Amino acid sequence: MKGIEALIKIRGYELDQKRRALRQIEEVRAGIERDIEALKEEITAEQSAARQSDEGSFTYGGYARRAISRRDELHRRLGEVSKQVDVARDDVARTFEGLKKFEITKAARDRPKQIAARSRYSMSSA
Repeated sequence: MKGIEALIKIRGYELDQKRRALRQIEEVRAGIERDIEALKEEITAEQSAARQSDEGSFTYGGYARRAISRRDELHRRLGEVSKQVDVARDDVARTFEGLKKFEITKAARDRPKQIAARSRYSMSSA
């Protein structure tokens, strides 16, 4: 019985590790999403400033090209990280399923012992 308990402990540890890794990847994705939103706000502010002055309208073109390039890079990174999140979620789900199989097997093996213990207890209290 100790073998299955060790497997359950190992699988539980693996599941914790994979959940931590998933959480870290999700935090990276959230950071990229925040950067995208900040860039949108920055672009809006720059557009407004460019409309208000002649100098701003001349320099806005260069800024817009850099901002578009930055936005495209952020969206590319977001796509890559989102794929990593999907893979990590699948990995967590598979590890969880494996852990549950061991736990169910252990419970099935323990059930006859529990029934025997209950019947001994009920006989001794009668």
